[in-house]
Amino acid sequence: MTQQSTIVARGANFVFARNFVHQHYGPEAWARVLARLSPEHRRLWESPLMLIGTYDFGAFKATAAAVGEETGAGDRALAAMYEYAADQSLNTLYKVFFRLANPAFVIGNFPKLWPRFFTAGEVRVENVSRDRAELRFSVPQIFLDWLGPACLGYSSKAVQLAGGTGVRVREIDRRAGGDGKWEVGYEVSWVLN
Repeated sequence: MTQQSTIVARGANFVFARNFVHQHYGPEAWARVLARLSPEHRRLWESPLMLIGTYDFGAFKATAAAVGEETGAGDRALAAMYEYAADQSLNTLYKVFFRLANPAFVIGNFPKLWPRFFTAGEVRVENVSRDRAELRFSVPQIFLDWLGPACLGYSSKAVQLAGGTGVRVREIDRRAGGDGKWEVGYEVSWVLN
């Protein structure tokens, strides 16, 4: 577990990231990812990880970077990993419900899903229409270089569940807030099938 002052992510991030690498690249690739990490981060990953636990987000980010380097896929690997995490974290009832909805409705529920993965930051959904939405994040600085690919992965799975395709994510603005957080806006667009 982490200290109070550390930015933490919920265990689902860790468990699903490890499962993703094992499933898509194999246990040998996971061993190579771990070998790229600091001893402290490696120990965390080698400890029993629980979905309901909270762990150091810095360790997660270091591992996500190592996955991108090890696979040669960079941010695409992170987006795919978060698409997988979104899929694995939703129970069957949510998935059925989202399949009956439209993509705008599903993206509109993004703020309800954020706390399932993180204890810091928040997201708001603004200007939702049939084929696009504006997401506004208020996050600590440590999230900045990770946020775009993660937003793409989560949004892709959400839109796919509701029958849409072709998700595109574009950062539209970024500014420092007075409370040590950053405000970042993304336009998410998709194609209705």
